[in-house]
Amino acid sequence: MLFNLGVAIIAFAAVTMAIAYLAEDYLVGLRVREQLKSTNNVAVSMAPYLSSANAYKMFELAEQSSKKYGGRFLVLNKSGIVLVDSFSTLNGQKLDHKEISDVLLGPKDASYGFHEINTEDGKPFYAVYYTAAVVHDGETIGAVLFSADIQDVVDITRDFIRVLMMISIAACAMFAGVSIWLSGYITRPINDLKNVALSISRGNLHQRIHVSGKNEMAALAHTFNVMSEKLENMDKKRSEFVSNASHELKTPLSSIKILIESLLYQDGVEERIYKEFLGDINKEIDRLNDVISGLLTLARTDSETQALNIDKILLSELVFKSVTSLKPIANEKGVALNFTVNNDLEVECDALKVMQAVTNLVENAIKYTDPGGSVQVVLSKSGSDAAIAVKDTGCGIPEKDIPYLFDRFYRVDKARARDTGGSGLGLHIAQKIALLHGGSIDVQSEEGKGSVFTLYLPIKSEVKA
Repeated sequence: MLFNLGVAIIAFAAVTMAIAYLAEDYLVGLRVREQLKSTNNVAVSMAPYLSSANAYKMFELAEQSSKKYGGRFLVLNKSGIVLVDSFSTLNGQKLDHKEISDVLLGPKDASYGFHEINTEDGKPFYAVYYTAAVVHDGETIGAVLFSADIQDVVDITRDFIRVLMMISIAACAMFAGVSIWLSGYITRPINDLKNVALSISRGNLHQRIHVSGKNEMAALAHTFNVMSEKLENMDKKRSEFVSNASHELKTPLSSIKILIESLLYQDGVEERIYKEFLGDINKEIDRLNDVISGLLTLARTDSETQALNIDKILLSELVFKSVTSLKPIANEKGVALNFTVNNDLEVECDALKVMQAVTNLVENAIKYTDPGGSVQVVLSKSGSDAAIAVKDTGCGIPEKDIPYLFDRFYRVDKARARDTGGSGLGLHIAQKIALLHGGSIDVQSEEGKGSVFTLYLPIKSEVKA
């Protein structure tokens, strides 16, 4: 940034100097053209007097021209000897300035040159010598030299350059100040973003960026904060899941160990007690299997390389199998489980995965419905999708929890979930399966009045009765 600023200032200064010198060239050029024209006019007027050697008329014209044009006029013969000087100090002297040689000896009719003249007080000034040929009957018979002060133009241009440089310095300083402030204004939120990102990478997931304004950086900061919040929530859920999974694995293992030790260290145990203990061990093993199966399913659905085994499936048959497999669990709990087909639909899907998603939704509904309640599964058509609605009369879901229902490891009532089993993966896996098929899951719930989860899948065709 500082390098770019330095380059900009140097470029600005260079442009300023170029403008100043262009202005100087213009003013000097304008003055030279005017005075060279005046010298030519005087030379034309001087021709008849020089040809007739009329010294009086030559001096009179030189003096008048000097007063008129504000300079010094000299008349020289063909040899460069001064015949007339309006200041009457160089009469009879031979001058050999280049401007005179250009006219008397060279091919030019007029010439000029710049000279620095030292004064008695030691303060030099700049003058221009203009020469024009005096021509009579087509022959150069002498020359007129006009010496004019150009110091005023030099002073004007120097003042102009000085003022322009002061303006340039002030402009550069202001530009530098604005650039540094603007650079800080732009880079400060970027540095804040970098520092917070670095802090988050070190494990401080609670860090957030202060958002102000409504520009692009504010939008970026807001998006970053949303991402950070999700990361923090995910980390919390991961920690909770590890704790819950550890508990879910440890509890059945502890129960199994106690039951086995009871059988090992007791003599004369009745067959009835053996069977009862073995039955309890079997239930605990099933519980362990459910937790491990959930973890394995999650790992498979998270794999980007997994492939779907797509077939044309009659959806009513698939849902019927899923509902039928869960009937014993519903009956054991005292929950009525029913299945209704409004539209018999055919879809292209991975039957095992879709059946797992339906099973997760129905099993979840049974789990959170109290004895005496009911779970209704309805297959119907919704636009271009097949809709599998799972409606229960359970405890419902608080409104604040609904946005997080499909997050992995999320459980609404952690205490009850521990009693009923589960790891908070069922809904996440079901949604993942729906998305893999280009579908979705919608939820409508009111606390204390039950819930409706609807799985949508693209329709292949509708089976006609």
